[in-house]
Amino acid sequence: MDKSAETLLRLLDIAINGRACDMINNVDWQSVMNLSQVQGVRGLAYEALEILRQDDATCYSFPDRMTLMQWYAQTVFVEKRNAQYTDWVKKLVELWKEHDIKTIVFKGLAHGRYYPKPAHREFGDFDCYLTDAHGNCAYRQGNEIARDKGMMVEDGWYKHSHIGYRNLTIENHRYFTSARRGGTDLALHKYMVEAVKNSSQLERLEGTDIYVLPVEAEGLFMLYHSLTHFLVEGINLRHFVDWACWIKANQDKVEWMGFYSLCKRFRLDGFVDVLNSIAVNYLGVELHDKTIFTDSEFAERAIDSALYDDSFIYNRGKGQWYQRRHVIGNAFRHSWKYKDVAHYNMIGYVWQFVYGFLRRKE
Repeated sequence: MDKSAETLLRLLDIAINGRACDMINNVDWQSVMNLSQVQGVRGLAYEALEILRQDDATCYSFPDRMTLMQWYAQTVFVEKRNAQYTDWVKKLVELWKEHDIKTIVFKGLAHGRYYPKPAHREFGDFDCYLTDAHGNCAYRQGNEIARDKGMMVEDGWYKHSHIGYRNLTIENHRYFTSARRGGTDLALHKYMVEAVKNSSQLERLEGTDIYVLPVEAEGLFMLYHSLTHFLVEGINLRHFVDWACWIKANQDKVEWMGFYSLCKRFRLDGFVDVLNSIAVNYLGVELHDKTIFTDSEFAERAIDSALYDDSFIYNRGKGQWYQRRHVIGNAFRHSWKYKDVAHYNMIGYVWQFVYGFLRRKE
């Protein structure tokens, strides 16, 4: 691991835990700032700089004024975009509410509430699951309401639709997981549906009509989603930070023997060991329950994958066939992830994507 990466991990530790620690000397701070942007954690890393600035004794190296100003400007951009996107989401949620539809968020905006400063969790798409007054999936109703209001709705894929609201993409999910694969993917989807069935018991994000998942369902989905990125689409440090903030906030709310049993049931047990190890050993989270396993031999390799692997598929502007080849190429280049962490059959897993490419034109 190079100096820039090691420095960024220390900054994330500082921000997550609110305490200063010694920094590495002779750091290329411009490189660290650029890395924080690529890894989706620039606002959080800037929080650490503010903490360090208040504790000069532990900071022998510090960014120059120009780099600090650039970093601050990027952080303000993240904050403003978060505020704007959240405002747009609230308006759409109010529209659905008028039709007795509840909106459950289960990715970015939900994860952000565990950050020291939620506005610093970078906002991507808005992923939601809609339910009607009886707790049933309201996927089609949500799409039609948006379409009637003049929004662009793409609903040709089985898993979720894309709703364009200004320049924000809303992913309205019919399925929480890649349920068409069957097996544990379908089983986890059914578990999630049962978890949100009685939506009157769900908590809301403060100041909104947006609901969040029950804590154990949220943890399982976070693991599943991050594992999919890890195996297929490319992962970054933000996924590790999301988990570190979640477990730091919820460790005393979870009954860990039961949660580990669920992880094993849905084949997430190898990956939860990796994420717990990263949270404790690289991001400084202190866990109260000493029975939680935090010594995975694949933790550092997973971080290296986030930092150095050329795994990302989407938003490269190279077309669908590039993306399809890259999915398959990633699997063969990084087969250790399937074998050693996920305990999946790599060929069988990739075949599901190939089948989708060739037979369903996805």
